[in-house]
Amino acid sequence: MAKQFHQVVWDDLLQDDCRQLLDLAVREDLGREHDWSTLSLIPESATGTVSIVARQEGVLAGSRIIDLMIDELELDIEVVYHLSDRSAMMPGDKLITLSGSVRDLLTTERIVLNFLGRLVGIATLTRTYVEKVQGTAAQVYDTRKTTPGWRRLEKYAVQCGGGTNHRTGLYEAVMLKDNHLAWYTQFTGKSAQLGDLVGIVRQFLIDQLGEANGSQRIIEIEVDRTEQLKQVLPSQPDIVLLDNMDCETLKKAVELRNELAPEVQLEASGGVNLQTIRGIAETGVERISVGALTHSAVNVDLGYDWG
Repeated sequence: MAKQFHQVVWDDLLQDDCRQLLDLAVREDLGREHDWSTLSLIPESATGTVSIVARQEGVLAGSRIIDLMIDELELDIEVVYHLSDRSAMMPGDKLITLSGSVRDLLTTERIVLNFLGRLVGIATLTRTYVEKVQGTAAQVYDTRKTTPGWRRLEKYAVQCGGGTNHRTGLYEAVMLKDNHLAWYTQFTGKSAQLGDLVGIVRQFLIDQLGEANGSQRIIEIEVDRTEQLKQVLPSQPDIVLLDNMDCETLKKAVELRNELAPEVQLEASGGVNLQTIRGIAETGVERISVGALTHSAVNVDLGYDWG
């Protein structure tokens, strides 16, 4: 069975990231002062209700951030969820209702909408990509091309959209990319084959982590030519990243893998967009990594309506 990267879930680690981001968001909006616009007009005793409403079609993600915000900022607000994360939403759908202090509701409005709009945008774009590969063997993976500090949240949103998480950080798996290989050959003066490098890394992991843990770490190596793929397959890396190959070359790579090392997974990367992903998936690769899921997603428009 193919090894899989850790999949991000709504756990304590993610919630800790979120709390830190919430603190930064409050610092951005209030500094060490106050929301003078709200304080100047709204009595402290005023209460009210707002609904967060979808203005466009999408996939809900990150809704539980509101619970964390209420707790972290000690807000006088109660929340009712009408849809859960991963749910499809249509224009006009009421997603969440917030009731309580009008001052708190107004001061946190932009924070709420910024978080939700960003994460719903990622989940919605991911769902679009995933739908494009339905009926093939390929899964859609994210990358580390994320907003600094937001990685777990953004990868969680990818999950909500039906995508699959690639490694969360450098600590999780070995991924030998072109710059690793270029430095090794240029500055060590060694002419090791790609397959030899996989063996070197595998032994290093076992030496550092022990046999059980070291052998379970995913090893992925990047190639950009089928000649390199032929070199590396006998060493049995877990995944080979096929960088910027056209569909015909990808098909040849799949045939070569099937012949020499059928257990090795192939990941296509580069030149992937909504127009090309279906053709890439039909070549037979198991994984397609898409940086656009996180670096190019557009915030989804959400309303914050009284009543």
